[in-house]
Order: sequence, then C-alpha cells, then structure tokens
Amino acid sequence: MTVEKSNREYWVDYVKVLACVFVVLGHFFQSMVKSKILTSGFIYEWFIKTIYFFHVPLFFICSGYLYQKKCVVDSVISWKININKKILNLGVPYFVFTLITWLFKKIFSGSVNGEIGGLADTLFIHPTAPYWFLYALFFLFVITPTFKYKKNIIVGVVVALFMKIIGITLGEVCLPMISYVLLNEIWFVLGMGLYMYNINGKLKKVSIVVPVMMGIIFCVVSIIIYAFDVRCGLVNFVLGLIACASVIEGVIILSRKKTPILILEIFAQYTMPIFLMHTLFSAPLRIVLIKVGITNAVTHVILGLVISFLGPICAAVIMKRIKWLEFVLYPGKFVNPDRGK
Repeated sequence: MTVEKSNREYWVDYVKVLACVFVVLGHFFQSMVKSKILTSGFIYEWFIKTIYFFHVPLFFICSGYLYQKKCVVDSVISWKININKKILNLGVPYFVFTLITWLFKKIFSGSVNGEIGGLADTLFIHPTAPYWFLYALFFLFVITPTFKYKKNIIVGVVVALFMKIIGITLGEVCLPMISYVLLNEIWFVLGMGLYMYNINGKLKKVSIVVPVMMGIIFCVVSIIIYAFDVRCGLVNFVLGLIACASVIEGVIILSRKKTPILILEIFAQYTMPIFLMHTLFSAPLRIVLIKVGITNAVTHVILGLVISFLGPICAAVIMKRIKWLEFVLYPGKFVNPDRGK
C-alpha cells in the first residue's frame, strides 16, 4: 500500500506561492505584450526568459519533496495505488481546465493571444500552458519510485542529470511527453533528495545573507547571458539551480520560527485555484476592457493582476460550497482510490 504521513512544513507552501506568483506574472505580461497593450523591451525580455529558469522547477522540487515525504512507492502494488490517485488528482483538473481553455480559445480565437490545435492534440500531445505542468508531473510519478536510502538518491540524481542532458541535446525533436520527463526529472528528484537529506535541519545555522548573495549572483549572471544572447541549456540549468537554491534557502530561513507568514499563509490556501484559473479571469477581462475602448496600460495592468489573483480565490471560495465544483479542484477530497485496499 501507499503509506502517507503528515506534518506540515510551511516553507514548502510558501515556495509554491512564490512560484505561482511568478507563473501568473509571466503569463500576464506576455499576454499584455502580445495584445500590444505593453511594449517589449530589455527588462521584459530578460524577465520572461529568466523566470523560466526557476519558477516551474520550484513546483517540481516541491512536488518531489512532498512525494518522498508522504508516500512509500516501492512495489508494483504501491505504484498502482499511487498512479490511480494521480490519475484522479491530476487528471480531473487537467482535463477540465484544458477543455475550458481550449473552448475559450476556439470561441474567441480572434480576441485571445496565440492559437491552439485540435482537442485531442491539446489534451494528449501538446498540452497548453499552464496545464502542461500537471501533464508532465503525472509522467514523473509514473517513472519515479520513492527512495529508501540516501544512496538511492545519489543514483537517482545521476540518472536524472543524464536524462536532462539528453533532453537538452534533443531539443524539440522528441514528443512533449518525452521532453517534459527528460528535462524535469532532475528537479523532481532533487526535491526528493531535499527531504532525504533533511534540508530544513541542515539550514538551521545558515544566515539569510547566503541566499541573498545567491539571488544577486543569479540576477547579475542572467542579465549578462541575456545581453550577450548566450543560448546554452546547461547554463540555463545551472542558473536555475542557483535561483531555486536561493528561493528555497531564503524561505526556509525566514520560516525558522515555525509561525505562519500571514500574506503567504493566505495565498497558500489558494495556490491550486490561482494556478489553474488565473488566465481564465485575466484574458476575458482584457477582452472586455478592449471592447469598451479602454486601452490604458496602467488600467490593464492593475485590474488584470488583481483579477488574476482575486478571481480564482473568489471562485475557489464559491466552489467550496458546491461539492461537484470543488471536485474539479480537489477530487481527492471526495474519491479515494486507495479505499478498501
């Protein structure tokens, strides 16, 4: 059976909140530029390129950490039970929100940014943003067992690094399903390793200066490689490691007192709804504002960012009162594939 444990660690939730914020900002400002409400420039181009080094990897790291912490998947039976759970918990929101997004883009194809392929292609071959993360995460659960000993993590990291190099080398040659696994297994396994090596305990005597300096190094180097148009997957990976280490260490250190950080605590309750629904609120608002003749960039940015966060939060509050709607967000609350096993 799959064994699950609890014991919440605030830093994991807070890192997910920060990663989610960067995801929202990235999608939002890209849509603003594509709509020609904002103009592209050095800062924008650098920001969009740079956040992809670390914001989604942070999600994979947190997922790997919680997977190793909460589950024991070391046999065919436990693997089957875990996969059934992931099909439910990841599959339901993935299919529902991908379908909604696909319909929205097809119906309002003349008003939204970017085209989208056929439904089957979008669901199974070329998943759309941001839902490709759920798609990729499922396949990582499929191929990755939990580790019993620290030495297994070392082997896992070596294998994952080899996969990363293959993924970088192949580029867009392989199918997205394969590419996602090759490129992101390393982040998932690193997250598992952080739990095995008790990262929380290891940083008890580390000063906040360390992650701050790492963050500064990341920003300086990323600006340099952008300015000189350096295109190297391994360089991007190393920068991603530095950024993720900076964020995770910084958040752990700030969370040492084990007391909630209010603003992060509030948003931590709604990370999933914000991740799933931010584009479904910001895009319609942008269309409406443009239709009524409002093209002022400041107005679009303020209202767009507000609804990107508050829209999903309000929707989640409403959905919580209606079980079949909340099922779409958290199906595991209502169906337990492990029951009776």
